Amino acid sequence: MEYAEIMERLAKVVSTDVRPIPEDALEKEKERFYETHKRSLELFEEAKSFIPGGVEHNLATSHPFPVAMDRAKGYRMWDVDGNEYVDFLLCGAPIILGHHYDPLDDEVVKIIQEKGPSTGLTSEYELLAAKKVCEHMPSVEMVRFLQSGTEADMAALRVARAYTQRQKVIKVEGSYHGWYDTYVSNLHIPGTGALNSVGIPPQAYEMLVEVKPNDFEGLEKAFEDNKDEIAAMVVEPVGGESGVHPVHPDWNARCRELCSEHGALLIFDEVVTGFRLDMGGAQKYFDIAPDLTVLGKIVAHGYPSAGAIAGRREVMEICGAGMGVRPFMGGTLAANPISCGACYHAIRLMEENDAVRKSTEFAHRIVEELNGLFATRPDLPFFLYNFGPIIHYVTTGFFAVDIGGPKAFEVISRRKTAEDYQMVASNMGLNSLAGTRMYTCMQHDDQALAKTLEVWEYILSLIPKK
Repeated sequence: MEYAEIMERLAKVVSTDVRPIPEDALEKEKERFYETHKRSLELFEEAKSFIPGGVEHNLATSHPFPVAMDRAKGYRMWDVDGNEYVDFLLCGAPIILGHHYDPLDDEVVKIIQEKGPSTGLTSEYELLAAKKVCEHMPSVEMVRFLQSGTEADMAALRVARAYTQRQKVIKVEGSYHGWYDTYVSNLHIPGTGALNSVGIPPQAYEMLVEVKPNDFEGLEKAFEDNKDEIAAMVVEPVGGESGVHPVHPDWNARCRELCSEHGALLIFDEVVTGFRLDMGGAQKYFDIAPDLTVLGKIVAHGYPSAGAIAGRREVMEICGAGMGVRPFMGGTLAANPISCGACYHAIRLMEENDAVRKSTEFAHRIVEELNGLFATRPDLPFFLYNFGPIIHYVTTGFFAVDIGGPKAFEVISRRKTAEDYQMVASNMGLNSLAGTRMYTCMQHDDQALAKTLEVWEYILSLIPKK
């Protein structure tokens, strides 16, 4: 689906009254959820005494309470109550080969058995992994491994500041670049400002310049108003929240032009798109060369303690410069043998299995089939679009609401309705992200597609026709 059509259909969803599941049907679904997730509820109630809020995972479905998972294999997951799910969350995108993929797990187990988990010192796997990343990503000549996407986003800005000897960074509203102080502004929905900034001093935003998504004039003005002060611009190359706010076809190219013109570095946050949108990341997909690339959990295919900054040699070499020049960064478990070994072998296995192509083909199928199903209900403006194996399904459009407009207060009810749809989907054995997003892996098959259609047919049956 092209950008213009996506934006037109998003606007239609937002302008249409939200369509909740009637209370009597919703109550029955809640009763079923409580009945079939008893052990998850027990764990959640106990966890509240030891873990703030009772849950630690931002990606967790928490309505009416978080579901505790037991295990995963391929595209399936099972919770502690024995319920089975078709999984489209995939640990927030890094799982492309499938959960618990034996050839990858065998290599990681071998590393643990033969080498040990970590020494705090260099291993050969750092080099093997770095070479694999450089092999695929067009703009990448050097790699520095870290422990998370947030660390990598933070480090990329520090490197950009050290390299350019400037301080300010341009960020697009609605984008997510981890929970580093400077970036926690206008999260998820453009215009929300400091809504999530509790505990962050206002001074953290003094060097932050924000622009609206796809606001070409605003971006040019941001550079002009802060001439010779911008160290970098950081973008999600498919648009904020992995494409929830879709990128205009000309946006990345214009960002590249303006950064080059003003002596700033362009940072691509490829925590989701790297090795998912394309083996060469969004930079290959869009044919745009950033100066720095941020990678996160995708680096180790879901194995923990994984992240990296990467980029062209001239910029990255500053990480190895002498004291007083080198931007400081660290982490005892950064570049440990497990994470780097998982990185090397995961990329190798993705090459051998043509995993991105298979994941993309399934994504295209599910988008086509579900859009066809939604078309049978012309009273509902629901629709899907995708960037390769990154799928967005829009039912209430709460992310697209103009927070400064007349429908701002509808965000809460729209999100609540999306969460209700998500609860029903969970009851039926379908797991996705935040009621808005699905990721595919190379193992999703006809059964996964049939199950997804069955679930959404049921959800649509609960919504009265107009």
